Amino acid sequence: MMLRHQKTMLALRQQMGWPLFKPANDCLAFGSGKTSDFEVGMELGRIAQMLGKDIIYSGWASVGATTPAGFTIAWRGLLTVDVINRALPYAANDQAPIVLVSTRCDEHFVIDQRGSLARVPGRPKSLGAGRRLAMKRIKAAAKTMGDELLAGNRHVPWGSDTIAPDTVPIETVVRFG
Repeated sequence: MMLRHQKTMLALRQQMGWPLFKPANDCLAFGSGKTSDFEVGMELGRIAQMLGKDIIYSGWASVGATTPAGFTIAWRGLLTVDVINRALPYAANDQAPIVLVSTRCDEHFVIDQRGSLARVPGRPKSLGAGRRLAMKRIKAAAKTMGDELLAGNRHVPWGSDTIAPDTVPIETVVRFG
């Protein structure tokens, strides 16, 4: 189960344009767990604040589920953490980065050139076809992911006061221009 979740989130991460390594602007976390509800949303908001990162979360209906029931975003603003549940993955075509589309508001979420999760007004057209294409791409990419849990994964116990620090030191690439 955890391996399936990991592979799906790594595939989504890759298909959205976020690298599989720790980038210089490490401001986005990917997570998974039970289907999103009010409690999960509150916990995601709390964890986003503690980590200092936005979160993209996949909720799974059961242990045997082969695809996520939905995606939730915890997006940090200046003064609040907004939790957007029931987001849909969307691909405009086979090459375009996947975006997450809000089903409640006229907006979508993209990874911008700095690697930040950007909130963009408007919804793409043909949501059904774009969602099917996105899920097809995510499933295909997930099949190419390794069959071992990543060493840097963190389990966050429900309601935990602290989150274990990332123990894998990664040097940032510095470019002079």
